[in-house]
Amino acid sequence: MRALQKGFTLIEILIVIVIVAVLMSAVTLSFPPTGDKLLKEHGERFSALVGLAQDEAILQSSEMALEVDQKGYAFYRNENNSWAAYSEPPFSKRQFPAEIKSKMYLDGISIDLIDRDKDTPQVVILSSGEMTPFTYKLSYDDKSELTLKVGATGKIEQTFVKNE
Repeated sequence: MRALQKGFTLIEILIVIVIVAVLMSAVTLSFPPTGDKLLKEHGERFSALVGLAQDEAILQSSEMALEVDQKGYAFYRNENNSWAAYSEPPFSKRQFPAEIKSKMYLDGISIDLIDRDKDTPQVVILSSGEMTPFTYKLSYDDKSELTLKVGATGKIEQTFVKNE
């Protein structure tokens, strides 16, 4: 006769591990990104949208523009020689969380993003794909900074600095 053995089988242990892993991933995904991850995420989105706007301007043979303010940015299209804001995704207005602050530089000169004419884009994207070169800095609670340097051809260089 076999003696009674106590313990768990390998299958029972694997099932528990899978359940714990699924619960941990659900909890991790339910928290919004913060800090450096949030800053990098918004920087990547901005870079992708600028590239997409450049492609759209080329494909549509029409000028586009980018307006930046302290809280976010918006894209515009040229309609009858005036700028009309996009209201539909992916070019609809984007807002940053309150922790993210932005600064813009044209030709190395800081642009005032607070007291400025609204609906007046600072960056023009031509139908040839060329655009106004600029530098865009995003900072998260003065703890980290992401610098996006956009050239006239649309090439974007990213630099991330964490302030200790």
